Amino acid sequence: MDHIRFYQKEYPRPQLFRDSYQLLNGQWDFAFGKAEEADDLRCGGFSDLKITVPFTYQTPASGIDRQDRQDVVWYSRQVELTPNQLQGRVLLHFEGSDYETTLWVNGQLVGSDSGAYHRISFDCSRYLHPGSNTLAVKITDDYSTEKPRGKQRWKDENFECWYVDTTGIWKTVWLEFVPQTYVASLRLEPSRLEEALEVFWQLDGNPEDLQAELTVTFRGQPVAAARAAATQGQLKLKLTEQLPLQLWEVGNGRLYELELKLVSKDQTVDTVQSYFGVRDITIRDAQIFLNGKPLYQKLILDQGYWKDTHLTAPSEEALLKDITDMMAMGFNGARKHQKVDDDRALYYADILGYIIWAEMPSMYDNTPKSRAVFEREWLLAVEQLRNHPCILVWVPLNESWGIREVAFDPVQQDFANRMYHKTKAVDATRPVITNDGWEHTISDIITIHEYLQDGQVVHEKYDTVEKCCTAIYSDYKKTTFAQGYGYRGQPILFSEFGGTAFDRDAVGGSWGYGQAVTDDADFLNRFESLIGAIDQLPFSCGYCYTQLTDVQQEVNGLEDVDHNPKFDIATIRRILEKCGR
Repeated sequence: MDHIRFYQKEYPRPQLFRDSYQLLNGQWDFAFGKAEEADDLRCGGFSDLKITVPFTYQTPASGIDRQDRQDVVWYSRQVELTPNQLQGRVLLHFEGSDYETTLWVNGQLVGSDSGAYHRISFDCSRYLHPGSNTLAVKITDDYSTEKPRGKQRWKDENFECWYVDTTGIWKTVWLEFVPQTYVASLRLEPSRLEEALEVFWQLDGNPEDLQAELTVTFRGQPVAAARAAATQGQLKLKLTEQLPLQLWEVGNGRLYELELKLVSKDQTVDTVQSYFGVRDITIRDAQIFLNGKPLYQKLILDQGYWKDTHLTAPSEEALLKDITDMMAMGFNGARKHQKVDDDRALYYADILGYIIWAEMPSMYDNTPKSRAVFEREWLLAVEQLRNHPCILVWVPLNESWGIREVAFDPVQQDFANRMYHKTKAVDATRPVITNDGWEHTISDIITIHEYLQDGQVVHEKYDTVEKCCTAIYSDYKKTTFAQGYGYRGQPILFSEFGGTAFDRDAVGGSWGYGQAVTDDADFLNRFESLIGAIDQLPFSCGYCYTQLTDVQQEVNGLEDVDHNPKFDIATIRRILEKCGR
């Protein structure tokens, strides 16, 4: 595996790389508290407990390992800074912090933001000084179902497929040192048909008299270069003047590298680096095409949980292992279920040519407040992730969660359709599945969730397009379309199925779909019959099998909670190849 040229291990934002940064993961002071205690805690210095960031207090890896509900948590640590580091601006980034985050620096309020699934950033420059500085962070959370919470439970115990909640910092925290005027964001829009790249940038600060210099390379070979006034904000570069076009494909993530410099009188003010892949995803004649070729997707449902760290990956190597294990089994991608994934995981998917469906964690009540909160955070997540070539599909809503009456309620139908159109407004290049699984309104792909455990029964139930579009799904009494909507020639894909409960030791106290099995042969026979049932549907564009690993009480993974395969990887691959296309 070839890393991009500027790769640095553990760097949290590989698509906008700047070499002046400081990771703040590790030991912080920690305290459980109440909202009214701000005056006492905002200056830090409390030492009730120690916590290992970025693991939440509910996890063993945090060093605390308590699963009781706590609505307010506090973090504090000292940060040593040099005068040189303070010459420009200092930004503090929380890659993931659940849910409302408020920051004090040296006792002074810097600001607050809410949401668990987008990057939260603060400009701390005016509050810092050379030497030791105190950071104090208050994070509030609760069991509200009016905010996106995904698979986090809203009761005091786990139930069905909802797990221990996540409160506080759950992704990397880091400082970034930037000049007074700097590149704040990049939007990269490559075109396969035009063999070109359009670059859009936004600056923070005063861009007057600055030039933007862009260079593109592929594996060290020059591809394109251009220069424009920094205020212009965009440039288009031809990618085939010096090298034939290199396409991002499944199993081969060919990546170009981009460098953007801000220059003043031949002095470099700021430098950022990024990468991109050239590929397109299109739909016609009820089929999905990648780079103009039919694409059959063999996906795994990936919830991104680990035994001792829950939603947080224990290491960068763990993120990579999940992808390489699934590719070795014969899967070509993952539906990232109810989680906005770590940018480093998407980086590895970009490199390896591994498909990702990006999905928003669900809310569970539909109110004016919940709709506004959900929309804001989903669109922030789409904007944050849109440059990753591995992401082929956007999924804002799942199984009518948070829109329980979408089948007949025009308000909820309008909300689902607004998510479709708003997503397209941010990124028109990818398909959008508005409500994955059933009760579709506007949707580019029609998806089906079916957990029947007999492959022959599944095949007979869905062996025509008409049956797929009129079926009532087992156990759920759900239909394919919401009232007033119907089939318009979209591709059909089985985006959840299987999920067979399997535990060699103790199935009785665990949860999964269907009659649980404890014997390897029984499981593999059922797995093969289910994969074959979908593969033999000539109109199907693929599937997503549930799921990659066991998760807490759920025991239907192809790997256990420690991410170790339950079966010989080659055996799973043979089944996928035997049944597959």
